[in-house]
Amino acid sequence: MNNRTLLKTTTTSDNYTYLIVSPMDHLKNISTPDSSEDLEEAGKWLWKIFSVVFLLLGLTGNLLTILVFRKIGVSKRPTLIFLFVLAITDSVVLVTGLSRYWILNTFELDIRTLSDVGCKINLFVIYLSMQYSSWILVFVCIERVIKTYFPLQFIRIVTYRRVYASLIILFFVLSGVDLHFFWTNGINNFTNESCDSLTPKDRNFDEFVFVYIDFAFLSATPFVIMFICNVLLVRTLRRIQRGRASMMHNVMFRRTQRVSVKLTKMLLVNTFYFLISTVPVSVYFIVDSYRRHQYEAEGDTYSIAILDLVGTITYLMQYSNYSVNFYLYSMVNDKFWNKLKIVCGCYKGIKRHFIAIYTTNSKTTTPNSSSRTTETKAESTTDVHADFCSTGFETQAS
Repeated sequence: MNNRTLLKTTTTSDNYTYLIVSPMDHLKNISTPDSSEDLEEAGKWLWKIFSVVFLLLGLTGNLLTILVFRKIGVSKRPTLIFLFVLAITDSVVLVTGLSRYWILNTFELDIRTLSDVGCKINLFVIYLSMQYSSWILVFVCIERVIKTYFPLQFIRIVTYRRVYASLIILFFVLSGVDLHFFWTNGINNFTNESCDSLTPKDRNFDEFVFVYIDFAFLSATPFVIMFICNVLLVRTLRRIQRGRASMMHNVMFRRTQRVSVKLTKMLLVNTFYFLISTVPVSVYFIVDSYRRHQYEAEGDTYSIAILDLVGTITYLMQYSNYSVNFYLYSMVNDKFWNKLKIVCGCYKGIKRHFIAIYTTNSKTTTPNSSSRTTETKAESTTDVHADFCSTGFETQAS
């Protein structure tokens, strides 16, 4: 018999009365306030532990990223401008959003409720910075596609002026998308002194309209564009890899092949990690808008606790996206790793060693071998440059 229809029925046989209890009643019996409190406590501990981990990893990594890019020279390559701004934006996300949840679950203090102005600014900044981070990754993908398909025109197409202009225009466009928080959210009697929608009309907009707008700007549209760019890049890299086999020395070909394989893998990893870390929380917002009111009306505290726990997990997945960029840079890009060692002060001895070798080789080079040495040096320099530049997209997380 269907469990939905078999709730509680009685039947009488002779002098006995039987009570038929469905499995649904058993579930309701175990859904006690204690179980709800256990779920809430589990959510709090997740915030307490992983917030600290992501804050330490993310802020440390982003700071080192900024220092390394300054060492490399941000003004030398347009791609580095995007990644430099991305590291700053990710830090803003962690400080503004993740620190709030750690304070809330550790000290039971919501910094958004300290003032009405602070509530509005916090909402505006966290939504803007998350969306801004997503679209910077989109710009990096587009820049990589232009460099791959139009290498000769790349310098003329991607200029520093256009890079700065695109970042400024993007900032103002996304600010326009999120500007409504200043008059739709705040603290008043309707919100019970919490940071929330100010009127029933505003709440309807936030929960049934803006959730879809945020989903489009934060994850859906950026992912579609990034995925298309990745497909184009992978196809081109494979074609170039096959064509170089007949033109290049075996050692050089193997080196280029390694770079291509790294790039292909990192493109796919970055794109799909961006997908799995940003889409679930956007979907959660949509589901929460419809389900929470139903559970509250029914007094179903257990379902509300489950919904909150799912929200905690999806939030943490999203915040992890803003903490891993540095570690992807250092794992994939050799030049980034070498510059990092210089910044950390542990590369001076190696640097002096290479300078001594270079000086000795320069003094002992014969005239006939001079051209070969110069050619080898030029190839090595070109390869290092290609390793860094061609992995421009892989030096981002998204």
